[in-house]
Formats: sequence, C-alpha cells, structure tokens
Amino acid sequence: MAEPRTYGGWRPRRGFGLGRLSEAQTAVIAGCVLVPLGMWILVASFGLPILVVGVAVVVAIVVGVLTVVPHRTRGVSLGGALIIALRSASAQRRGWSEWESGVFTTHPRKGELPGVLAPLMPLTTKDGLGNPYGLLWDRRTGRLTASLRVAPVGTVLADEDRTDLWIGSFAAWQAALGYEPTVEWASITVESAPSSGTELADYVADRLDPAAPAIARETMTEVADAHRGSTADISVRVSLTFQPQRARPQPRDDAERVAEVSRALAGLEGDLPLCGVATLGRATAADITHWLRSAYDPHARGEIGRLSEQQHLLDWGEAGPVKAQALADHYWHDSGWSCTWAMAALPNQLVTSNVLAPLVTPGRYHRRVTITYQPYPADQAGEVVTREATGSAFRREVRRRRGVDETARDRADEIRARQAAEEEARGAGVGLWGMYVTTTVEDPRRLPDAIADVESRARNSKLRLRRCWGWQHAGFAASLGVGIYPPDLARRGRMAR
Repeated sequence: MAEPRTYGGWRPRRGFGLGRLSEAQTAVIAGCVLVPLGMWILVASFGLPILVVGVAVVVAIVVGVLTVVPHRTRGVSLGGALIIALRSASAQRRGWSEWESGVFTTHPRKGELPGVLAPLMPLTTKDGLGNPYGLLWDRRTGRLTASLRVAPVGTVLADEDRTDLWIGSFAAWQAALGYEPTVEWASITVESAPSSGTELADYVADRLDPAAPAIARETMTEVADAHRGSTADISVRVSLTFQPQRARPQPRDDAERVAEVSRALAGLEGDLPLCGVATLGRATAADITHWLRSAYDPHARGEIGRLSEQQHLLDWGEAGPVKAQALADHYWHDSGWSCTWAMAALPNQLVTSNVLAPLVTPGRYHRRVTITYQPYPADQAGEVVTREATGSAFRREVRRRRGVDETARDRADEIRARQAAEEEARGAGVGLWGMYVTTTVEDPRRLPDAIADVESRARNSKLRLRRCWGWQHAGFAASLGVGIYPPDLARRGRMAR
C-alpha cells in the first residue's frame, strides 16, 4: 500500500533575528546594549554625572524585559501585550469600541459600518459579458476588493493524483498573483452555519413539482421534516484585493481604475477551475450586503436567505449592525456573540491534503475560516528567500562561534530556508500566509462551548491559534473576507491617517 502524499515546507519569516527573536526584537536588544555603552562614553568624555549611565541602564533593562519576555496567554511579548492593552483602553475611553445605528442614533456616524469597515463602500460594474458584479471600494486607501463565489469539488471521492494536480494548480495560481502588480492580497473564506429548523423544509416545498406522483411528494416532505435542523449552510468565496494605482500606465479616473481591476480579475478567475473548484460567478453588491448582515445578525440568517432567493435587495446601510460593542475577549453585535482567533503558527511537520478538514467541517456552531495570502512581487521574491537563507546561515555561524550546539529545530529551519530559495528559483511563488477563525453564537452562555470546539478543531488541524485579545472587532472584520488585512492596519499610523 502506497504511503499518503504529504505537503509542507513553510516557515515563519525570521530575517536576521538571533535565536528565537525576530528582527525587531534583535534590533531593540542591540539598542539596549549599545545605548548604555554610548552614554558611558559620553560621561567619560565630557564629565557628565554618572547618574545618567544608571538611568540609561535601568531604562535598557526595562525595555529589554518588555521586548523579550513573552506574555503567558496573549502569545506576544510583555511590551506587545502592554501596547494592546493601552490601545484598547484608549479606544474604550473615546467610545471607539461601541457602535449604534438605526432610527435613533446617540452619536453622529461617518460610515455605514463600524470600526475598520467604515471606509468601505460598494460599487456595481459589469464584466466583459455584461453581467453585473460588485466591488468594495476602500475610500481611505483606494483599494478595490472583488469576491468570487466558488464551490469546491472536494477530495473525498477524488484519487490522489487528481488531488495532487489540484494542489499543484493552486500553487501555480498563487505564483501568478506575484506577476500581477495590482494584487495586494487574496483571501479564501469558508463559512458554515447550522441551518434553521424550517430552512430545509421551505427549500424542498418551493421545489416540489405539483405534477409529481403523490407518493414522491410525500416521501420528499417526510425526509425534509425528519432532517430539520440537521443540515448546514455552507458558502465558500475567494476575495481579491487590488490597488489599481500600481498599474502602468496609472489610471486617471475611477472608470479606468475599475476597468484595470476587471482585466486583472478576468485572468485570475479563469484559472480557478483548475484548482478543484467550480466558479459560480462574481458576487454582486447585494450578495456582499447579505453576507455582512448575516454575519452581524445570525438570528436573521434564514430570513435574509429567503429574501436573497426572492431577489429582495438590502441597502448598504442595512449591512452593518444596529448595535455592537468590542470587548477584550469577544465581540457583541446585534443577535450574535463572536470570538476570533489569528493563526500563530503553521504545522512543523508534513501534512496530508485534508489537514484542514476538522476546522472547516460544519459543526454545532457557526464558524467562519478565512485564509489570507499576501504575495511578494515576482521581482522581489528572490531577494526575500535569499535574505531568509542568509539569516539562517548567519545564526548558524553565531552559534558556532559561541560554542552552542545546533538543535534539530535549527537544522530543520535552515533546510526549509534553503528549500524555499531553491523552489523560488524554479518558479514557485513566495508570500505571507495568515488565518482568522471566527465562531458566533446567539446565546452568550454557549460561547465557552463554541470556543472550546474551535480550539479542539484547530489542534486536530495541527494549527496554533491565538485569540485576538484586545482587537476582536478587527479580527472579526478580517474574517469576513472583504479586503480587511490586519498587518496593513498595524502599519497605519497617525501620520498615515
């Protein structure tokens, strides 16, 4: 019997960080060592009070401890946890963590959606065949996000060669993203929710043929009644975020920006069927509105689904919640209580093609899994993997000079770094992976059970997830697959605003 095919080779981006430290942590520690030495030289040269050196040493020790010592539960350093806590407290004090809309509003609004979703605005355009589809325009950055509705074929009944072909095609599709200058990042969202007690019965009743034999109609009705509440509503979509200003020649107006996105989207959309999915079409602005409203108000999911089938369109102003509040460990919005995690680490070992099945398989609670991928431009990918391989060699040389024995993890990391450089030289794409998982319940008393369910499924999928402590609202928005990317949000500062 042949061994199952396995996949792997990914590794965290480390650069020239020493030991388990990142590049930023290494730079801070180097500064903590060099600054007191520099102050000592100044004291010795200009006769400054010796107290200056003592203050510099104390400050360096405090900064070093905050940078290196990890927080027990937050998954970041003590300094990182302190910064998150201060920002969360500041947001709550200014009222940024709460949202209220509707007929009576207690404070003025600047957008239809809360938090980081506020700059989004839907646009409607047409593809080359004249079919309408929707784009989400980020009025703050000028980015445009398009969503493709897809239906995965599944690997349960597929043989190993076919599955390997799909995975290889998907890798090629990812590599192609690096050759499209307008692509910022892509996200794949798998959403599953238990269906309501009447959803299956209504679906069957609407499709019964009156001319069919009575025994056939009775059988279908009985089957639908017997399976009330035991089915699941599953949707999969692929979202692509573009920055049209990167195109050459640069678009001059909104019409040219949308046209540039449509041209790039057509090519990327055409290659998706080779990856083992059936393309159902581009999502319209109404589809996106329904997705957002269902996410914020899970109790109305069944009614919203019926309205969608009847072509009853919701206004963009109805996409967001009536009231929401972001807390440190969860997010409350209308009829739902949600908790969101971010991926902390990928599996260290090789895995099979169905490793994520426990995480994306429907269960008792609503769950949304969004995988993000930010490609490096093709002309920069080689420099990135070369720098990572050089960083691994640098750490090996530092260990050799210090007389520290090399561990198995160090050897495996260096092998993966060299492997990445070799695969990139043969045409593979290079990018940053991320994942955001959200679970939602309608009863807050069931939230601990839903949290335990997600964490158990993540362990079975060989993943390490970290709860989004202090930024649950941003993590919830990132899991929606509407163009929100937390690493980009973290880079925005006051000067950028």
